[in-house]
Amino acid sequence: MSTVRVTRNDLQRLLVAGTIAAVLDATFAFFAYVVIAGRYDFESLLQYIASGLLGHYAFAHHGVTGWLIAALGFALHFGISLSVAGIFFVALRPFTTTRMRTVALGLLYGAAVWMFNAGVVLPLTDTRHEPFLGGWYIPFDHALFVGLPIAIVLASRAPRLTPIRARVAPRAATEH
Repeated sequence: MSTVRVTRNDLQRLLVAGTIAAVLDATFAFFAYVVIAGRYDFESLLQYIASGLLGHYAFAHHGVTGWLIAALGFALHFGISLSVAGIFFVALRPFTTTRMRTVALGLLYGAAVWMFNAGVVLPLTDTRHEPFLGGWYIPFDHALFVGLPIAIVLASRAPRLTPIRARVAPRAATEH
C-alpha cells in the first residue's frame, strides 16, 4: 500500500478546492431553493444542513439560536466540502494526468458525491429530504459545481520541464 505525501502546497490547494466547491454549491442551492423555488430563506437553508446532525430540532428555533444553528450548518457544509476535496486528492488525483481525464473524473466524482449523499447519507438522517433524483438538486449540480472545480484545482501537475541551461552540457574549459 502506497502512502500519500502531502506538502504545504497540497494543503493550500485542498483548502482552495474545498472552499470553491462549498461556495459554488451553496450559491446554486441558494438560487435553486431560496430565489427560484421559494422553499427556504437563507437561515433555514443553512439550518437544513445542520438538520443532518440535529434532525428536526434544527428548525425549532429562531432569532439568535436559529442563526447559531444556521452557522453550524455553514460550518458543516464547509467541512464536508473540504472532506470531499480530501477524498478526491487521495483516491483520484493520481489519475488526473491529462485535461480530459481531469474533467471526466471531476464530473463523475461530483455526480457520485451527490448520489452517495442522496442515496445513503440523507436517508440515514432524521430530517426531511427530497426523493432520489427529485427536485432541483440533481447530480449535474454537484458534477459541475463540486467535482469539476475540485478536480481542476487538485489535478496532478505535468512533469516540470528543466530549463534549457540545465539540459545543455556545460562547455569544457578548454573550448575558448
